[in-house]
Amino acid sequence: MSVARITLTGVQIEGNLLAADMTAELLAGNLKRQAPEDFGFSKSDKLADEIAIAWGDAKAYWAAFQRQLDRLDADDTATSVTRELWVTLVRSLGYSPVYTAKAEVVDITCDEEERLKYGYNITTHFRYDKQKCQSATVKTADGTELLRLTYGATADIWHINRGLNKKKSEERGFKLDIKTGIWGDAKNDSAKDSIHTDVNLMVKNTCNILVVEPLGLPADEREAFIATLQYVLETAIQAVYKLEADELDSERLGDGKYLLFSEATEGGTGILSQLLEKPDSFQKIADAALDICHFQVTKDSCVQACYECLLSYRNQFDHALINRHFIKPLLEELQNSTVQIEGICRDEQYQELLQQTDPNSEFERVVLDEIYHGGYKLPDTAQKLIPESNCKPDFLYKEDGIAVFCDGSVHDRPEKRKQDQIERDNLKHNTSYHILTLRHDEDWQTELTKLASL
Repeated sequence: MSVARITLTGVQIEGNLLAADMTAELLAGNLKRQAPEDFGFSKSDKLADEIAIAWGDAKAYWAAFQRQLDRLDADDTATSVTRELWVTLVRSLGYSPVYTAKAEVVDITCDEEERLKYGYNITTHFRYDKQKCQSATVKTADGTELLRLTYGATADIWHINRGLNKKKSEERGFKLDIKTGIWGDAKNDSAKDSIHTDVNLMVKNTCNILVVEPLGLPADEREAFIATLQYVLETAIQAVYKLEADELDSERLGDGKYLLFSEATEGGTGILSQLLEKPDSFQKIADAALDICHFQVTKDSCVQACYECLLSYRNQFDHALINRHFIKPLLEELQNSTVQIEGICRDEQYQELLQQTDPNSEFERVVLDEIYHGGYKLPDTAQKLIPESNCKPDFLYKEDGIAVFCDGSVHDRPEKRKQDQIERDNLKHNTSYHILTLRHDEDWQTELTKLASL
C-alpha cells in the first residue's frame, strides 16, 4: 500500500530510528496497536483528546515544579520539592513510582562496638622480585632530593591481622577452637583445652607496589605530615590517572618513614611504573594535589581538610592528623621536580648484553633469551676477559662469583673440548668463580635453574 508523504511542521526527524514513512503511517492510522483500547481506553474515546489532556496535565505539573524551584534559596538542593512534584508528574504519564524499604536497623553488639573502637592491629610485609625492581629519585632543579622511589612489579605482599589494636598482652591475636572451628572464647569449661590463643590471620597477594621515602621530614608534626602526604599522593594519583578509589591502596610503614602504594586490582593498572618512567610525573601529581587541596581555588570553609579534598570514610582514623597546610611547601617544590631513574632497567640491560654476545654463537643468545624471559637475574657482562686466568666466559655474574659457559656445536670437537677444560681449570684455580657449563646437546634448561637463587 502506498503511503502519502506528509509534511510535519512541528517535528524534525534526525537519523533512522524513526523513519519518515513510519511517521506518515502513524498519522494516517495505518500502524497496529495504536487504537484507543490498546492504551486502556474504550473504543468511543478519542485517542487524540486523551493525548492532549495528558500533555496539558504534564505541562501544568512542570510549570508548578519550575515555580517552586524559583522560590528556593540558592543553596537548597531541591531534593524535597523534586520528590514531591515529580511523583505527581510521572504518575500522570502512567508510571508508578516504587519506593525502597527503609533500611533495617541493626543492633550492634558490645563485641562489635569494641572492634570498631579499637580497630585491628594489621602489619604489612612485602618482598620484591629482584629482577623486577627499579629505583629512582625525585629531585628539584638544583639537585635537592625530595623523594626516593622503589618500584616492584609482581611483588609479594602479606597482611597479617594480629587481633584487636590493644596494648594488653592477653589480647594479642584471636582465639580458635581447633575441635569445632569456632572463633572466640570457649562456651563452656570443657572446651577450654581445645582453644588456641594468639592465632594470627594472614593474607598473601601479588601486585605492583611503589615504596616512597620522603626526604627531609620536618621535626615537628612529623606524623601528621606523613599521614597527609599519604592521602595527598593517593588522591592526586587517582585524579591524574583516572583511577577508581578501590584501584589504589596506600599505607604507612616503618614508623611512618615510608609510604607503600599498591595496585589493588587484579592484574594491576600499570600506573605505578609510569611514575618512574615519566620524568614529569610528579609535576602533574603536584599540580593536581594543589588543586584538590583548595590552594588554587580557595575554599574558606576548609580549615585543615574536608571531604571534598582529603577526608574520606576509609581514612577516618587519621582525620585528626590530616592537615593540607603541612604539605603545601613540598607540593610547590614537586611542581618543578624531575624523576631520575637509578641505573638501567632490565630491558635495557638485556639489549646491552645482546650486543656483547659473540656474533658467531647463536646458542649464546638462546641462553640469554631464556635467562631474560625466565625471570632469572641477568648477567653483569658478556664476553668479559678475566686476566688472571686468560679466560673469557660467555656470561659473568661478578657479585655472585659465577661464570657461565655456553657450549654450542662448535665445542663438540675433541680438541676444542680439551682446550675448554684447560681454560676453565685455570679459572677455577686462579679465581673464586664457580663455573656453570651449559651444553646445547644436554638438558641445559635444568642447569639454568641454578640461577634462580641469585
